[in-house]
Amino acid sequence: MEKIYRSGLMFLMVALFSCGTGEAQKSVSLGPQEFEKQLATEGERILLDVRTPGEFGERHLAGALNIDYNGADFDARIEKLDKTQPVYVYCLSGGRSAAAAQTLTDIGFTKVYEMKGGISRWIAENHPVEANNFNPNKGMSLQELQSMLQAAQDSVVLVDFNAAWCAPCKKMKAFMPALIKDCSGKLKVIYVDYDNNPQLVSAMKVASIPALMLFQDGIEMKRYAGFVPQEDLKVAISTLLKP
Repeated sequence: MEKIYRSGLMFLMVALFSCGTGEAQKSVSLGPQEFEKQLATEGERILLDVRTPGEFGERHLAGALNIDYNGADFDARIEKLDKTQPVYVYCLSGGRSAAAAQTLTDIGFTKVYEMKGGISRWIAENHPVEANNFNPNKGMSLQELQSMLQAAQDSVVLVDFNAAWCAPCKKMKAFMPALIKDCSGKLKVIYVDYDNNPQLVSAMKVASIPALMLFQDGIEMKRYAGFVPQEDLKVAISTLLKP
């Protein structure tokens, strides 16, 4: 009898504790294949592309709604969505969609799925997209980049894939002049806009930005994905500089 009483009391305490310490709702992060499979199981759902209208206009997932995460009306527009429906959110490479997914859960959406690697990884894994104004041959070619690398034989060349909407890209671009100065002018930086150079992005297999590549004598020596601190870049470049 005492054992039953204690068991019942313990159950009541656990139940009360659980009710009083509700955990914050979290989104679920899925790779493109799992994202596509889960999306196909849903009836009513919202597929949300949080990139810029320009990015969306070139390529997007079929049936997606575009609400720019960095747009001034983002919060107001998502508040108008049906919170009872599951939301599937993606961007270019995962940064904006992860932030958007957190915002969605914060305001009360209970089923939020975010695509890891974004539409870049989706395309790389050969999933279908709708392409309206996309020109795969736009911008710099691989041959043009190689010519630029050959013309800078006496320098270490840093190729920086970036975009105007990419916050980490802006942070690194801000310290580039100081980095060039620290390298006594022996560092050459080539900036490549991700959105305007799709053929070079494809040729160099850039799946996300920021993406940095260090070249010496026309040969790629090191590649970075994501933000890299100034001091770390300086150390890597110094090992490649010729005396």
